[in-house]
Amino acid sequence: MIDPDSELEARYRSVTVTPDWYQTNIPCQVGCPAHTDVSTYIGLISQARFDEAYLLNRKANVVPGVLGRTCAKPCEPVCRRNKIDGKPIAICWLKRAAADHREYRHHAECPPVTKDKKVAVVGAGSSGMACARDLREMGYPVTIYEQYPTAGGVMVNGIPVWRLPRYVTTEECDEYMADIGVEIKYNTRVGRDVQVTDLLKEYDAVYLAAGCYVPNALTGPDNKVIKGADLRGVEDGIRLLEKTNYGEPGFIGKKVAVLGSGFTAMDCCRTAIRFGAEKVYIMYRRSKEEAGSDEYEVDEAVFESVEFNYLVTQLEVTTEDGIHVNGMRFIRNKLGDPDASGRRRPVPIPGTEFSIDVDTVIPAFGQYSDVSWLQAEELGLEVNKWGVPLLDMDTWMTNHPGLFAGGDFTQGARNLISAIGDGRDVAAAINRYLGGVDKPAEPAEEVELPDYRRGMVDDYESIPHQMLPSLALKDRYSHTRETETGYTPEQAVIQARRCLQCQLNIMIDPSICILCSGCVDICPYDCISMEGLSRVVKADPLHEDAGSWQGGADMIIDEEKCIRCGLCIVRCPTDAISMVQFEVASPNSRWTVSKIPVINVN
Repeated sequence: MIDPDSELEARYRSVTVTPDWYQTNIPCQVGCPAHTDVSTYIGLISQARFDEAYLLNRKANVVPGVLGRTCAKPCEPVCRRNKIDGKPIAICWLKRAAADHREYRHHAECPPVTKDKKVAVVGAGSSGMACARDLREMGYPVTIYEQYPTAGGVMVNGIPVWRLPRYVTTEECDEYMADIGVEIKYNTRVGRDVQVTDLLKEYDAVYLAAGCYVPNALTGPDNKVIKGADLRGVEDGIRLLEKTNYGEPGFIGKKVAVLGSGFTAMDCCRTAIRFGAEKVYIMYRRSKEEAGSDEYEVDEAVFESVEFNYLVTQLEVTTEDGIHVNGMRFIRNKLGDPDASGRRRPVPIPGTEFSIDVDTVIPAFGQYSDVSWLQAEELGLEVNKWGVPLLDMDTWMTNHPGLFAGGDFTQGARNLISAIGDGRDVAAAINRYLGGVDKPAEPAEEVELPDYRRGMVDDYESIPHQMLPSLALKDRYSHTRETETGYTPEQAVIQARRCLQCQLNIMIDPSICILCSGCVDICPYDCISMEGLSRVVKADPLHEDAGSWQGGADMIIDEEKCIRCGLCIVRCPTDAISMVQFEVASPNSRWTVSKIPVINVN
């Protein structure tokens, strides 16, 4: 039989590779809302080139030192390294290492003002700053209106100092914006000190990036506010964090119940420990699997003696004197059908009520947007049932010409990196609205690497994942000392060398391949196979000429399995196999695989 696969059904379809294919073949970059060039900056860190890695990060995500401590890490669950040993590359923590171990501060140059149209941004949070930075680089004069005395938004008023030191936010928010020429009007509240209508008259475009700060109400199973929600000792989580971050008085007692299990709840329960609480409970209405926080945050809280209680819903805040909290009543739940969020709905179980003794209750159920300042009726804005402006998601613009909105203000409370991605997209949309044109995409280039290992070392596959070093438990009871100490330079280099460098691809030259199957035999993960032509989907345009052949074969490479070890390159007797890096940049550099050579490491 000339083709041993001829009796098998077709399985493979050839595709013409495009820039989109090159980009989506790097899963961490796809997972990142800001499309950070992860593979290149990890490769730079693998050679201790921390300054270059930091600058590459700042180009994509604006505040790398902040995100290296606080990012929600959507890139890590999709990291292909998970398929080797179940542990992703420490992408987030390596971002911090680049910030911590760079040699220079890297004050940014101020881009020249080349445009005659002005832009105002409401809110100096992650989305507002990302938008302002990109617009300044395009040449627009930009002014941000910020109600707080510092830039950073939730980075400063919502994330505790023991997680995110203020020298980091000052450098990457206040100083960086000043360096690039963004004017920030601090202590200026839109709706009180200046109106949106005034901004629309003074500026050619206005971006509403006001964040999402109003805490959800303390409700029970019936979604009605529970009895005792207004007692002294009940303190909304986002408000408590704002007070402790700005040094204002905030009551935290000896026994604390934190309601919820998202990022705010984790910050609140660990903050309570640092402010002297002797017993802290997390009370969450669903199971651990539905919780909004990640496993690392939960493990750290447990290490600090926080007690987690799942499948419970609050019924009442109790009091003895009618003024102060002295406890809470709860009811146990079971999980029912999924609700609108896709998570299974908590269903109360009759007869399972119980009480706990606490003197502080911290609801941390999430937030919604304050729209009281918006002048929606005067502007004729189309809004949803909560009063949040409706957007054309292709343009990020409201129905009022020149008024844009985005970030958590319109999308709901999420995470910093998602808001940064929104801000960068809005900047491009504003540029188009004001008559600018997108920076054109660069054609994809295939660069054959003579040094095919590109920063890898021989044992990279067996390097174990290392957790981020942190303070010992006895040293954690300070609300100003950073708990996580971070990787040393040496540890960061080793962790970076675990990366599979997914922007590299094995290419086989069919003109000199002799179909010896040597590459198939040596591949440690069976990602190369030789398949008969009959296994290719019929009418595949790239195999049109092969239809008349009596026999033949295709060499198939499974990108999902390939670990870029290069053994096939060494084994090939005709040098038909090479390692190629695809260097691409989409419009406005929103997707980029950088043209930065990364050499081998001895």
